[in-house]
Amino acid sequence: MAWIYPTALSQSVAWGDNEETRFLEENGFLRCGKMKTFCPSIILLAIILLFTCVTAYSDVGFSGSAYNETSLINYDKAIRYGNRSALHLKAESLSKGVKLVSELEFYTMYGYLSSVTPEMSELLKDGMFYIDRLYMKFPVHNVDTVLGKQRIAWGSSIIFRPTDSFNKPNPLSLSGRKEGVNALSAKIFVGDLSALEFVVAPADTFECVDGEVNLEHLKYSKFASRFTTNFFKTDMALSYQYNGGPRNHILGLDMKGDLKLGYHLETIFIYNSDSFKAENLEDYWQSVLGLDYSFSFQGNWVLLLGEYFYNGRGIKKETALPASSVSLLEEFKYRHYLYSQISYQHDIFLSGNLFLIWNLVDKSLIISPGINYSFFQNTDLQLYSQIFVGDETDEYSPARLGVGHVYYLKLTVKF
Repeated sequence: MAWIYPTALSQSVAWGDNEETRFLEENGFLRCGKMKTFCPSIILLAIILLFTCVTAYSDVGFSGSAYNETSLINYDKAIRYGNRSALHLKAESLSKGVKLVSELEFYTMYGYLSSVTPEMSELLKDGMFYIDRLYMKFPVHNVDTVLGKQRIAWGSSIIFRPTDSFNKPNPLSLSGRKEGVNALSAKIFVGDLSALEFVVAPADTFECVDGEVNLEHLKYSKFASRFTTNFFKTDMALSYQYNGGPRNHILGLDMKGDLKLGYHLETIFIYNSDSFKAENLEDYWQSVLGLDYSFSFQGNWVLLLGEYFYNGRGIKKETALPASSVSLLEEFKYRHYLYSQISYQHDIFLSGNLFLIWNLVDKSLIISPGINYSFFQNTDLQLYSQIFVGDETDEYSPARLGVGHVYYLKLTVKF
């Protein structure tokens, strides 16, 4: 089930200049202080890149998906409408040697989803177009080297993934799809069950500084390595990451197994080497412990899952948080969280889910029930909602976020 997208916006909250600018910059709408324009030449270039593999390889596989999602926000007896449509196209060579993979996405948003500023509203109604994935894969002996915009998603947890520093945490997204990362990665297979992985993700050097490319930004790049193996039927991973921005070092452990009861564990220790910034003086831990159990009930499949998240950098006591927007829920601010999920598969067509995120410090929570019906093998209809519960200044408070209930109807077709 997909929850609110990071770009979902609420009109009820008064945005400050810093909040608005940060949101636009992080989502790629601003560069050098000016709004990006929807340029036809960019579309043409991207389409050429997508179908390059058609001329480069004789065997090419095509796939994709399209969906339309209608949503209604209800807060303080005011209902607002939103709509998001997207088309995702993928082309990849089917050769056993060098492989080129291209993925493009085009989407439009209407209603409250395009209401941050009038300029952004007009831009989104024209449609947004971007390259989701574009990379070359070079397999040589027991080494796979990948160059380009690729998916890098570490960790075994469902919603809390402390070992994954390549993707922003989003409490409202359970779709599992991660943004592409511009990187060079190499995976070395050591035996049947073990592998070494190295990743270099350069910082953006094309940010404008006096109209010139700023190579100084390379010092903000990310470097990471990971060793994965299987020990006593348990998948294990040890990782090290260096983030050039905050100049911190991250040591991580990730485990996943099944002993009649499924379990997963993630923990990291973050050491901050930049002692000149007051907020980085303290090192801290983040850990996740998850359990899952599935069983048959009257011939139907049931899954129970729970995760506890300890955030060593989080707020220890209940605090009055300032007003914000639901679109800015990209981190977990407090010390302790609990996530739980119940999934019920009635048959091959009909299933139901209930998700819950609970802030154990201020007691605010998000509840999301939903049902899914598959008309055909490649066509799904989803009906689900999100309910925000909390006092006025709590993290998931309707008053703080400007959202009480959100209702969704989503139709997805894959091809």
